[in-house]
Amino acid sequence: MKKALRIGSRTIPVWLLIAIIVAAAVASASVIIATIQIGYKITPSGGSAATMTPSTLNLDLGTIPSGSSGTKDFGKVATLNLPVGYEINFTLDRASAVNFPTFDANIVIYKSGDTTASYWTYLYNNDLFFYSYTILPAGSYDIHISVDYTAVPVTTETTGTVKIGVSYPG
Repeated sequence: MKKALRIGSRTIPVWLLIAIIVAAAVASASVIIATIQIGYKITPSGGSAATMTPSTLNLDLGTIPSGSSGTKDFGKVATLNLPVGYEINFTLDRASAVNFPTFDANIVIYKSGDTTASYWTYLYNNDLFFYSYTILPAGSYDIHISVDYTAVPVTTETTGTVKIGVSYPG
């Protein structure tokens, strides 16, 4: 009995061909009769997710003269509550800042009740620094925001909203 077959320029053992044929027959003979789905939900330790109050901030730079620069300190704008440690992401929507060649958001994070800043993060309207993250331990934090800006020169009145997203992975 031959122990190998010659197919083209290759020699293939007979036992390998038999194994392939048997595996193909078993696979094609299988009929799915049911599907088992196992659902899950993973919650952070402590039972709740990070929250920021208020969850939507509407801050106003006011009326800006065409082409001018300035700084606006909004002070404390929100409280961030973290039941466990989180990586908090801040993202400047650069498309929303199109009327500002310079738009720098300075976000200062204080442990609630403290007068010394715990963390700083900066967002700039450029390719490198429009996104920032800060790893914070569990606790309550006060969020303070100030912005430095330069407006584009305009010939007609222009309005808009610059957006900053606050998120955490998950």
